Amino acid sequence: MITGVVTNIQYFTMFDGPGIRTTVFLKGCRLNCRWCHNPEGVRHYPEVFHLWSNCNDCGQCDNICPTGALQVVERLGHEGGVVTGGNAPGSIPIENRDKMVRKIRIDKGLCLGCRQCVEACPQAAFVISGEIMTVDEVIEKVAEERLMYENSDGGGLTLSGGEPTAQPEFCLALLKAAKEKGINTALDTCGYVRWDILNEMLDYTDVVLFDIKNMAPKAHREFTGVSNDLIQENARRIIARGGVEMRVRIPVIPGINDSAENMEKAAEFICALGLKAVDILPFHPWAGQSYRLLGLDYPFTVGEWYPGEKQERIEEIFRANGLKPNRLGG
Repeated sequence: MITGVVTNIQYFTMFDGPGIRTTVFLKGCRLNCRWCHNPEGVRHYPEVFHLWSNCNDCGQCDNICPTGALQVVERLGHEGGVVTGGNAPGSIPIENRDKMVRKIRIDKGLCLGCRQCVEACPQAAFVISGEIMTVDEVIEKVAEERLMYENSDGGGLTLSGGEPTAQPEFCLALLKAAKEKGINTALDTCGYVRWDILNEMLDYTDVVLFDIKNMAPKAHREFTGVSNDLIQENARRIIARGGVEMRVRIPVIPGINDSAENMEKAAEFICALGLKAVDILPFHPWAGQSYRLLGLDYPFTVGEWYPGEKQERIEEIFRANGLKPNRLGG
């Protein structure tokens, strides 16, 4: 029985391929993008996070961890559901505990995944990211929406992440099972995967959503942790192979890849592939909210919208190169 780790199954998605789709997010990624919108999906195994907004500083998790992985880093005042200020750990009078929240950092190197903190917390402030599921369990959920797919001009299953190819056996099995049921399949990938693995997946894939994050080799390695050589080569191989629709998607990240020079090079690369359009993913102003809630560091300003005039200039670069820019979700 083939199993994998799933972070989320999202129904009725509109921007993850043609038609209305069910997107299955698989856990684990070989890249470490600083702007990742799904930080809980980067590691390859189920993991515990502290959702501090649910916490009421009740103390039930004190001394519960057998390895000492839970570290209180801050206590904050909580009035009417609004966090109002900070206090050093240990300085809160016991009679005011119901008005406080605590931020806890979990040392992933010490955490055993034993879930004792999850079970001890009455406020559900400890959450598990990643559920081990079988192929049949996932496909059963996906197939429930078959009528919606059939009535939405090519809808179906999209595998996303994380990076779905980081669980190659599970990813391949899901694509096969979906095709056996006549469900359209899309693979949302960064392209950083061995060609022999990707090539076999393409036998059961209708649409590839292929991310291009940065054209400059040095910048790509700096901001994602890996070279873009394999990624670009795989993009060329998919086109040469044929038999699958390919859509290039570019996430626009301020100060990382939104320069005119980078977008010009991206346009040249996409044109060389023989494609006529590009999907643009605008920078999400609230993407960092999950970082805050999970107590993780985020290098961008939360809630700051990407300037419309800059977005227009980027789209004009693609138009000038004969490409149709499709702005998704923004």
